Amino acid sequence: MPRKTKQAAAKAAPKRTRPTAVTPAPSVPILSADDVRAILHDLTETVAPGDVEDLLELEDRLRARAAAMDPHLESLRIQVDFTLDFLRDHIEGECQQVPYSTVSLLTAGICYFADEMDVIPDFLPGVGRLDDAAVMQMAFEMAADGIRRYCTAKGRSAEPLFGTRPAVPPRTPKTSGRKRP
Repeated sequence: MPRKTKQAAAKAAPKRTRPTAVTPAPSVPILSADDVRAILHDLTETVAPGDVEDLLELEDRLRARAAAMDPHLESLRIQVDFTLDFLRDHIEGECQQVPYSTVSLLTAGICYFADEMDVIPDFLPGVGRLDDAAVMQMAFEMAADGIRRYCTAKGRSAEPLFGTRPAVPPRTPKTSGRKRP
């Protein structure tokens, strides 16, 4: 059997290439707005009036969980507290002029908050409540009219409930340096 020379062995060996710079993949959100709407839609389709009463049995535990959250999630804490107040008033018949779609959206949002093993498990430090905040924020946006109606009836301000978004300055008409006749 003939012996392989070093040159023949080098030709047969796989060629080594220099590592190229790795281009980071474009960032893709874990949850898109459409994903959050779908989660809420699916939950509202399964919410029954008895679920509100069951949730309110966990009220103290849910309020404590909200109070213990990172201060960066203050909007979520405010929304959880408001939702529990709202649902308590709903059960007691004190908000009869609010559409049931508002009740079901807020119930879906608080159900999602109560579930510790959702899209991003709540025990993950730093990120575990981000999906809860997104779902609750979307529930508040979708139920905004009913929430405002409830706040008006109860004499509460609705402004702190919709999260901290940068204020958009009003549009000002562009004027040219030319005077109009």
